[in-house]
Amino acid sequence: MEQKARILRMVEEGKVSAEEAVKLLEALGDDGVGGGQLQVSPVRRPKKFMRFLKIRIFEGDLEKPKVRVAVPVALLKIATKFIPEDAKAEINGHNIDLDEILQAVDENTEGKLLEVHDDEDKTRIEIYID
Repeated sequence: MEQKARILRMVEEGKVSAEEAVKLLEALGDDGVGGGQLQVSPVRRPKKFMRFLKIRIFEGDLEKPKVRVAVPVALLKIATKFIPEDAKAEINGHNIDLDEILQAVDENTEGKLLEVHDDEDKTRIEIYID
């Protein structure tokens, strides 16, 4: 029973997929111990599940960001459904095409999506997916 619980914890932690867990549980057999000691190595998630939308805001010192934000792409896709239309209009009013950024997220784009400079305020904003 301990081996089955271990496999289920690994699924919960994202170390193995559900399909891999089924194979492991089948290998254990009905008695839960299998033919020998169970050897499981962690399985890495595909990179697309570990992507982040990162925003960096530089003020004054354009080499060191004043603000850093990293949002998991999976969370971003859910959160964008709750952005009010007036907020989207405000963002788009600053020469930032929010729909284009969201499309890049959907298309699994990586790298810098946007860089905005304001020389008057000595401000730079970078948005990228990593």
